[in-house]
Amino acid sequence: MEQTPIKLTKARVQSLSNGIVEQVLEALFAGKLKPGQFLGTEAQLSETFETSRVPIREALGRLAALGVINIKTGARGGATIARGDPEQFAIALAVQFMLIDASPEEIFDVRIAIESRAAELAAGRATDEDVARLYDLLAAITTGRATRRAFTEKILRFHSGIVEVSRSRGLLSLMHAIEHALLNVHIAASPLIGEPVATNFAGLKTIVDQIAARDPEGARLAMVDHLVARQREVIHRLEQGGGR
Repeated sequence: MEQTPIKLTKARVQSLSNGIVEQVLEALFAGKLKPGQFLGTEAQLSETFETSRVPIREALGRLAALGVINIKTGARGGATIARGDPEQFAIALAVQFMLIDASPEEIFDVRIAIESRAAELAAGRATDEDVARLYDLLAAITTGRATRRAFTEKILRFHSGIVEVSRSRGLLSLMHAIEHALLNVHIAASPLIGEPVATNFAGLKTIVDQIAARDPEGARLAMVDHLVARQREVIHRLEQGGGR
């Protein structure tokens, strides 16, 4: 059975491929296109936009690169609106953070925004099992001596655990996007083993205690206090030459 393409209008004259891309994006943002919806084959889209297949192919390539569509070849092929992939979104955003050369201070600003809201939500949504897991992740930070990288990964795992408990897919995707940058920043600023940095353990425990008490505002403030202090400490260490 032949699939019916979405109804679109003729593209702008000044740039056919740009016009097609813009129109598809506008329809997507307006809610007129849904995940899994068939957009059309090259032939169908050429007829819709009254143009050759060259600008159609170019536009579809750009839309595919943006993750907006999936393209299937063959007799039953064509372009279909893609379904959301939080992991793909996180990777793409992580790359952009690197490409704009975000400073450690800017990365921490984003982190504070994400994690303060996550802690607030976590306090309102955490189950007893969630709280127990957070305490386990907290305890794991100070277990044994660790290399700079391993110790940092344990800390980030704990922080990601709080974002997971928030049940917010958006916040979790954003957290995953900055984790690579955070890892590099912390490694550059931290000493070779974990014990000297572990003085922040009390601040981390306060955050979990507030989540366990189901106190959203207390959890948010505890997270902000902790991360602002860590931001100052990390920036200072980087200015002094890090953990070398």
